[in-house]
Amino acid sequence: MNLNITRQPLLWFAFLAGFAIPVSTAMQNISAGVLVLFAIFTSEIRQHIANALRQPFIQACLLMYSLFVLGVFWTDASINDALGMLLKMRAYLLAPLFFAVCTVAPVRQYLLAGFGFGAVITLVLSIGSGLSGTPIIQGAIGDYSVFRTHTYHSTFVSFLACGIAAYWMAGRLPSAWRWPAAITIALCIFDVFFMVKGRTAQVLLLLLLGLLVVLWQGRRGFFIALIAAAVMAPLLYLGSSALRTGMSTVQSDVQSYDKGDIDTSVGLRLFFHKVAKDLIKEAPVLGHGTGSYKQNYLKNAGDSEVRRSFANPHNDYLWLGVELGVVGMLSLVLVLLATAKQAWNSISAERWLGAVLVCSYGVSTLANSFFTDNITGLAYVLLACALLAGSSFQRKVSL
Repeated sequence: MNLNITRQPLLWFAFLAGFAIPVSTAMQNISAGVLVLFAIFTSEIRQHIANALRQPFIQACLLMYSLFVLGVFWTDASINDALGMLLKMRAYLLAPLFFAVCTVAPVRQYLLAGFGFGAVITLVLSIGSGLSGTPIIQGAIGDYSVFRTHTYHSTFVSFLACGIAAYWMAGRLPSAWRWPAAITIALCIFDVFFMVKGRTAQVLLLLLLGLLVVLWQGRRGFFIALIAAAVMAPLLYLGSSALRTGMSTVQSDVQSYDKGDIDTSVGLRLFFHKVAKDLIKEAPVLGHGTGSYKQNYLKNAGDSEVRRSFANPHNDYLWLGVELGVVGMLSLVLVLLATAKQAWNSISAERWLGAVLVCSYGVSTLANSFFTDNITGLAYVLLACALLAGSSFQRKVSL
C-alpha cells in the first residue's frame, strides 16, 4: 500500500489508539492491531522498521520480551499460562512496528491528540458524576472514576495535566489556549484529589508537576517547586477528605498487618510482596519461568478466600523477579532507562514528558502491575513511541 492512499485512515486509527487508552480496552487492542497492519503493509512505513530496531528503547523492549520467550523453556507453569503471558506482553514485541508508524509526524500528533481528547472526556464525566453524586460505568460513591478503575483513571488524567503543562512550558501552546489549559490542569488536580481514590496517583501528580518545573527552570525551578509544594500540600490535605482518608487508611492497614490482619488494601499488598520475595529467593537468577507466578503464588497464599482471589503481586519488579529472576527485573529497569535516554535527546516538551512517563510508571509499578497489564503496558509503548520517534527519525534523516 502507498502512504498517500492510506494516510487518512492511518491518522484516524492513530487518533483512536490514543483515545482508547483512557477509555476502552477493546478499542485499544483493535486500533493498535490496525496500526500494526499499516506498519507491515505500507511500504513507506515498513522501510523505517530497520531504523526502529536501532533505537535503545525498542531494543530494551525486545530484550525483555525475548527473556519471556526463553523463560518458556524452564517454566514450571502450564503451556497455557506461559503462552498467555507471552500474549499479555505482546506490546513489547510489536514496539518496532508502533515506532515505525510513529515516524510519520501526523501519526504522533493524532495519537497524542486522541489520548488528550479521551482523557478530557474522562475528566469531565468524572467531575460531573462526582458533583451530581451519580457514579457511572466503573465509578462508585466516593470514587468517581469512569471508563477505567481509579488506578488507571488517575494515572491517565495526571499524564494529561503534565502533557498540557509541558507543552505550555515549552512555548508550544497557542496563547489563545492558555486559559483553557490552566483550567484543565486545575480540573485534573481537583479530579485526582477530590473525585477519585488513588493514593499513589495523588502523591505522584504533585511530584510530576514539580519535576516538570525543575526540568523547565533548573535550579530556580527546584525552589519554585518546593515553595509550591509547601503551599499546595497543606491546602490539598485539609481540603481533600479522600486524601486524608487514604492516608489514615494506610496507617490503619499497616498497624493491622503488624497485628496479623492481612486482608486489608495495604495488608494484601504487603502480603503479595512478601510471597513474591520468598519465591524469588527460591530461583533468584532466572526465576520460575514464564507464566509461573500464579501457581507458585497460590501454593503460598494459604486458605484465605480474599488472598487466593488475587494472582498479581501488584509490583512488576517482583513479578518479573518471580518469573525471570534478577535478569528479568534488570530488563524492566533497562526499558525505563532506555526510554529516559532517548527522551533526553528529544526536544523540550517530549523530553520532559518522556521523563514524566518514566517516573510515573517506574514508581506506580511498585504498587501496581503497570508493565504486565495489557491496558497500561500497551499505553506505555504507544505513548513512548509517540514521544520518541520524532526526534529519532529527524536525526536519522539529517545524517
